[in-house]
Amino acid sequence: MMFKRFLFGGGLASLCLLSSCGEDKNTSEEIRPGTYEVSGRAETFVTGSTLSLRVLDAGLQASGKQYAATVSDNLGSFSFASQEYETPYVELEANGYFFNPVKGDLSSGTLVLRGVEDLSECETANVNILTHLKGQRVKTLVKQGIKYAEANAQAQNELLSAFGLQKYAGTDVSQFSFTGGTEESDALIAVSSLLLSFSQDEAELTQYLGRLSREMGENGKFSEETIKQMRENLKYLSSSLPYIRERMIEHYKESGLDIRVNDLTRFFDWDNDGIAGNEVLEEGQVVTLETTELNVPNEGGDYTIHFSSPIPLYLEPMEDGPSVIDPDTFWKDMYEGGETVDIVLDKEIEGQRLILRLGKLNSRSDKVFMVNLYDCLNNVLGSVKITQLGDKNAVLPRLGESSKYVVSAMALSLAEGFSRMNLIEQYYHYNKDASFVTQRVSSTNSEISDMWNSFYTVNNRNLMFKDAEAERLSIYQEYCGAFSALYYYYMVVVWGDVPYINDYDFYQGVNFNISRTSQNDIFDKLEKDLLASIDYFEEKRNRSLSGDANDYFFLSKDVARILLADVYMYRGKYGQAEGLLAKVVENNFYALDASDYSKPETINRLLEEGDGPETVFAVYTDRGTRSGVTVSVPPVVPVMTYTDVVLSYAECLYKNGKASEAQLRVNEVKSEKKLQIISGNVLDEIRDIRMRTLLYGISNFAFMKRNGFAESVYGVEKYRLLWPIPQRELEVNPSMTPNPGY
Repeated sequence: MMFKRFLFGGGLASLCLLSSCGEDKNTSEEIRPGTYEVSGRAETFVTGSTLSLRVLDAGLQASGKQYAATVSDNLGSFSFASQEYETPYVELEANGYFFNPVKGDLSSGTLVLRGVEDLSECETANVNILTHLKGQRVKTLVKQGIKYAEANAQAQNELLSAFGLQKYAGTDVSQFSFTGGTEESDALIAVSSLLLSFSQDEAELTQYLGRLSREMGENGKFSEETIKQMRENLKYLSSSLPYIRERMIEHYKESGLDIRVNDLTRFFDWDNDGIAGNEVLEEGQVVTLETTELNVPNEGGDYTIHFSSPIPLYLEPMEDGPSVIDPDTFWKDMYEGGETVDIVLDKEIEGQRLILRLGKLNSRSDKVFMVNLYDCLNNVLGSVKITQLGDKNAVLPRLGESSKYVVSAMALSLAEGFSRMNLIEQYYHYNKDASFVTQRVSSTNSEISDMWNSFYTVNNRNLMFKDAEAERLSIYQEYCGAFSALYYYYMVVVWGDVPYINDYDFYQGVNFNISRTSQNDIFDKLEKDLLASIDYFEEKRNRSLSGDANDYFFLSKDVARILLADVYMYRGKYGQAEGLLAKVVENNFYALDASDYSKPETINRLLEEGDGPETVFAVYTDRGTRSGVTVSVPPVVPVMTYTDVVLSYAECLYKNGKASEAQLRVNEVKSEKKLQIISGNVLDEIRDIRMRTLLYGISNFAFMKRNGFAESVYGVEKYRLLWPIPQRELEVNPSMTPNPGY
């Protein structure tokens, strides 16, 4: 059963506490009447709760005389007028509503707590959870013929020992106070928290406390079943202890009293050795390691690190310690075969030595990870940072189920963005015939807005995946970077400067104020990411339409080369772009065929057969609807095709002064696709081939812009070479500015 509540108790820091209260005194065998003025607190009980005082005889049985009082404030204060009692033995009983610091509000039902007291020892006595549990044990021992003072001392020690708090047995629990600011105060809060957390309502709590009182009363200890339940509930309670501390402080502050509450974790027996608090360092104590960093070769090795610690240390958080909440349990199967598929590490502690045995690292990149040393409260008292070299020839682990789910979601958003981009490109393509751009390309157009939202949605998912993976093996980072470059490149092509968000934490708040990033700054970042991807990715034929998330996610070097070449060409760096595209051609993973990407049958074949000989990277849109007479949305959008590669390569050759070589590449395309196109020069022929064969792709708009063809080919004004920023973005983001002309 999980703990849900927090119990309460009380105490009054009075002169009695500082003098005779709680001291071990021998009680006179002769019991005489006495006059006493009884006062104290029933902590967390609120104004209006009732107090009863029953006079007990020498055997601690009720004598029949009873007096009543009322809690006078929200501090739980009560007092009884001065009067003569037949014996100094009384039983105090508090009954009423109380503040529940676990829930942070008043209880919905009432509760009863009691305490047996010897007024000759001290007239100030508090009612709390510990007095409630101790009272029945004192009665049992007195009934067995033990004098009250001895019975009280024995019960006191047995009760506090049951919680590992025997070091506080010298102070009577009737003097423990939530408001005292002492370790006894913290011990009372800790025990009260543990027991109150047992139940959902006051009726169940009353039954539970009755059971504990009987067990303690009969045996001076709790049953094995009760102890087991307490340990299970402690694990649940541990994460709430900081909040309980804050609520206690706030509750008394509202009543005009500033109290001190220390770290409550120090008042529980986490390692089951029968002593609470010995699991953590005392003030001034430290743990030292002879080294805190290791550089390990790829093949691994054995290492011994000596350390000095006055307390036991552990290599993993204690199961019975404060709960370690992992918000990322979703990622437990990020990698196929387990989270640590590429890290081989055996670790153990022998005396004051940390022994580490590392095997070969099955990762392409270097790995940095920590080996922590914990105490019983799961505090990290020492760490060793391990850096192990990677192996560029290592095989990457495939995606686990959670990764496949996220990659599929990324693919869906990316496809939605590219399908809308293709549709708008067709508006430009057919603009001279139907004035689509004037009619449909505006800041309020839903296709524009949906495209924007789709790309930023995939960015959100990509960064989430990237951040989560970086905290584990950090072996998919270059792939996430390449996907980021893919959509940001096209966003810059159509919108120019856009907000560049490269931090997942941005999406964790309500952020409606972010400025546009210059396209040069974005391209600088994309170039860096893509160069790293080319170095990291596998040299292979890319597959994107197989339906397997692994095929889709693990891009090839050629995809990164083509995308980087696109960035270079858009920035006029044709010399650098030429070398990248030449390598794609030389690899011979793809081949030209008769595919015409302006015809539905080509797209339908991709839909049915998957990756064809020309397909480098494509996305399923799953839309397939029509918009207008001539403009349609294909079910597959070819993002990168070999036709586009060869034409871009020819463009680079032409721009770099190699017109004859460029013409040969253009002729290859015309021959395979049986095109009769003769234009003024190579660049014009590339333009016309693109207009004829790449309608259902998304690369033509960038080509037309970078070569100065867009205004004449599409019949649009210059300002329309940038698409409008969605009106919704302009309304919600005060830092967003529209593109000129819109």
